[in-house]
Amino acid sequence: MEPSASSQITSDGTSVIKSPIEDEPAVGEGPLFRGIPSSLSKLDGFMAHMNRLLLNRENHDYLILFLAYASHFVATALETPTPKVLWDLANRTSKLISRIAPSRLSLILQTYRLQSLMTKIPTCKMVLAERMRALSDILMDWQIITRLWGLLAMWTEAKDFFVGLAAPKAAKETDNTNLWDFVAEKAIKATYIVGLLGYYGAENVAWLNKRGVFRFSEKTESKLNMWSLKGWGVFVFSELAQLLHERSVRMRAGEEESPDERKQTRTKFVQVLLWGPLTVHWSREEGLMPEIIASFLSAYVEFLTTRGLWRGTAVS
Repeated sequence: MEPSASSQITSDGTSVIKSPIEDEPAVGEGPLFRGIPSSLSKLDGFMAHMNRLLLNRENHDYLILFLAYASHFVATALETPTPKVLWDLANRTSKLISRIAPSRLSLILQTYRLQSLMTKIPTCKMVLAERMRALSDILMDWQIITRLWGLLAMWTEAKDFFVGLAAPKAAKETDNTNLWDFVAEKAIKATYIVGLLGYYGAENVAWLNKRGVFRFSEKTESKLNMWSLKGWGVFVFSELAQLLHERSVRMRAGEEESPDERKQTRTKFVQVLLWGPLTVHWSREEGLMPEIIASFLSAYVEFLTTRGLWRGTAVS
């Protein structure tokens, strides 16, 4: 049986025929769907924000690196033995609770065997640490593969640098700027390129050798990893020199930074200053600090970068 149309009397006395379809709620407007938009709005906003962040290749690389360092820190923290003082404190607390607790509560504690559950914590920690370590290794491999293609960009940047030195335009720039500033800028740029080429090149050759693409000895692979870290150290030094040089130029010119620029510069200084001891730590066999501190600092540095990118891609 087909549904019949209904009529409605308006304020001026005319009759309007309404289709039965118009009486039905639209999709997403009925009682069943009424709560869905509000409950999913935050998730939808997060996914849209994440999509904007990942549209840029450089942002994508920074996010992967942050996740890799964060999972590495979690794995390292889980692998770190719990201090004996904490275990003694937990045992004393459980004994104190069982002593002063009512009989019914003591029976519940005995039923759930909290003491036996506490003994299983180390095993659960190691299992979770293995999972996080595996995730960290996958993300680090992903990042290394990305940096392999970064060699192409560095090749282009190095070519542009040398072509720019030989071009007449470089001579004109020296007329408009201080000679020492010009020399400092070119020296910093050259150090930056050499550092990243050494870092990317040695790291990728060592990684490809580890995966069986090359057949170098383990000793050669270890040397390549060490040269990669030295290249990274040169890059960090060039970043610090660039920040100090820019600050010197601004001070001599009497320019003042805006609050946002000052905040970005301060964050960059913190990141570079933290990368310094981390580079020394990784380049020494005995290390410079406990691994849990090193993993936390590396994750924190990448967190600062990712937080800045996240705020930069927010919709105002």
